[in-house]
Amino acid sequence: MAFVSRPALPRAGTILILNGASSSGKTSIARTVQPLLTVPFHHLQLDTFRAMEPPGHWEGWQHQPSDVVDLKLAALCRAMNAALAEYSRHGQNVVFDTVLSNADAWRYVLEDLADLPVLIVGITCAADVLAQREHARGDRKAGLAASQIAKVHEGKEYDLMIDTTMLSADDCAGAVADWLRQSPVPQAFPKMSVTHARHRGRHSHA
Repeated sequence: MAFVSRPALPRAGTILILNGASSSGKTSIARTVQPLLTVPFHHLQLDTFRAMEPPGHWEGWQHQPSDVVDLKLAALCRAMNAALAEYSRHGQNVVFDTVLSNADAWRYVLEDLADLPVLIVGITCAADVLAQREHARGDRKAGLAASQIAKVHEGKEYDLMIDTTMLSADDCAGAVADWLRQSPVPQAFPKMSVTHARHRGRHSHA
């Protein structure tokens, strides 16, 4: 194996973001779509990064100083985004399943991945079905999905939408795989990223 310098890096790999509420089926879709694709995609997920946090990391966060909480969230978000960016810059494709219901988390994504090829897929599901899945899995706080529904897709545009209410993970993954085989060009994320940059620029000069 040879050392790879940054100037020698290949064309950036695709970052495929699956955004939806908890229990909407994002992880199942990500895992199921991987073997369907002729080009490899790594699978990164929010839950994996959260699992690396020390015990009690967010316990009582409402009573912690706001600057401490802000740094914790920023560190988590930027660490995830940095991992996505480095995979992409080294020519690796990545599918990332996450919940972008927090406005600051979404802002970090827009800024950190602005110069990379990002496709974004919205994963939706009926509220009653989300509640049923949440109860069945048993590893989520009751009402978590319901608390995210209103904000997780707010202010976002997508290259593709998938409703998992009546579809299996196989059906959803098949639809995503068929779409990816058409070599879609990122449309939604670059547009939102540019809009965000312009908005930020206006505020910085205000």
